[in-house]
Amino acid sequence: MKEISNLTSDATIEVDIRTLQKEEIEVFKKMNLQFYKEIDFDYKAEEYDEIVSDFLTKGEIIVAVVSNTIIGFVTYVVTNAIYAKGNLGVVNELYIVPDFRSQKNGQKLMAYVLAIAKKEGWKRIELDTPRPDVSEKALNFYLNEGFVTSGFRMKKVITK
Repeated sequence: MKEISNLTSDATIEVDIRTLQKEEIEVFKKMNLQFYKEIDFDYKAEEYDEIVSDFLTKGEIIVAVVSNTIIGFVTYVVTNAIYAKGNLGVVNELYIVPDFRSQKNGQKLMAYVLAIAKKEGWKRIELDTPRPDVSEKALNFYLNEGFVTSGFRMKKVITK
């Protein structure tokens, strides 16, 4: 898999949406860390490889590929909740490299996940977005994709 550095965007280029291949994991990791930098997410690099390996046993990574180069990805897990009346997908991350944004590549990734959801009988898809002050564009993207706000998520970090 090629690095993104020498690839330029063009709205006429065909984008392939598919599951991440085992040999592409290192490219994905670099792109994922770039995503975290963009949203100002503090990540401990020494834990990263183990966390990604663990995620791959429980979740899915779908990639957008142009000319044998990953230009974006979406990650999700499937879970079950009584309130959802069955299975639901939780989208964890969606990222498109800057040169390929605003070209419907994020929509293509979400459409792929939606097709999986329908095929597997999920009742809904849930996700978090960055705070509007970090990325109002991300919030608007999901609103335009038909998502609605539903309360807000809270977290408590568990320490050893």
